[in-house]
Amino acid sequence: MHSYQRFVRQSEEYPISNGDMQDAPKKPKQMKTFFSLYHNMDEILEQNSDVIQPRVLNGSAHNFCNNTDHCIRPFMRHETRYRVAPDYKMAHCVVHKSMSTVITGIMCYLYNRNHFVKVDKQMNMSEWDKASLCRGDNTFRHLKSLQRKYNASEMDGWSLSMITRDPIDRFVSGYVDRCIRVAEGPSPCNGCDKNMTCFILSEYERFKKQATKGVLTNTFEDRHFYPQNWRCDIKTMRDKYEFIRYSSDPSKQLMEDLFKIGRRQGTAREPTVNGIRGANVLPRLRHSQLPISRGLLIGMVLKITEHSYRVFVYPEKKMDP
Repeated sequence: MHSYQRFVRQSEEYPISNGDMQDAPKKPKQMKTFFSLYHNMDEILEQNSDVIQPRVLNGSAHNFCNNTDHCIRPFMRHETRYRVAPDYKMAHCVVHKSMSTVITGIMCYLYNRNHFVKVDKQMNMSEWDKASLCRGDNTFRHLKSLQRKYNASEMDGWSLSMITRDPIDRFVSGYVDRCIRVAEGPSPCNGCDKNMTCFILSEYERFKKQATKGVLTNTFEDRHFYPQNWRCDIKTMRDKYEFIRYSSDPSKQLMEDLFKIGRRQGTAREPTVNGIRGANVLPRLRHSQLPISRGLLIGMVLKITEHSYRVFVYPEKKMDP
């Protein structure tokens, strides 16, 4: 079945519904494969062998989004999650598919180093274990709650940071992760399974409906694809953040940017180098990029992500015919 026909069928059978899922797979088998690779490339190629329709987006996405309502509106308020290390006056707003697991582990280590190291020695924690260890203890959904807890009404001396990522790269990473590596439920990825065209079309329609209604469903999958400008109260808090750019090799620029903040906030007092490198919380990134910059697909993804390109000042993607 052609992917566009499949999308039309799935849009009828897979309506928007409220989700009440947790942040991680629960079953032991799913946990075991949380960071695994998917090796059956033949299946992926078979499900993505459709002829891609020509794009209908003429000119730059920037101009297109300025003059039409086809693009997903910016600054919907999705959940905000701050992970904090109060001893160092550090708060980081985590965003799915922008090293959220890694940074959550780092902030947990800085929040309670002794407990972190003790538990890690006892059970040799996975990356997900490290990210989950402090959850609930050092997490805030509103900046005002953080300010009240630590008597920091003006946030004097505090660092407030957020990792940003090229919006299309983030979308592709989410597709690889949620639709290929850890596809969940009887109808994963809006019922599209591993078909990228079907998923992109259906996700655009879902977000368009949610933005029009002003109500977000917040399913486990949607959280990984919502635009970055919907997170962290960017509309009102943009000038308060230190933005750190995601990089394909985080051991270089991205981690150095994190260490600069850490050194300024005093983490160099830790017995390991900046207290972070020794925590062993940095996994190897295994996502590969998929060729989506063709025809209809790149135009549809840009309709979802264009405003994030502007807000976070990323160069616009080239659109092939």
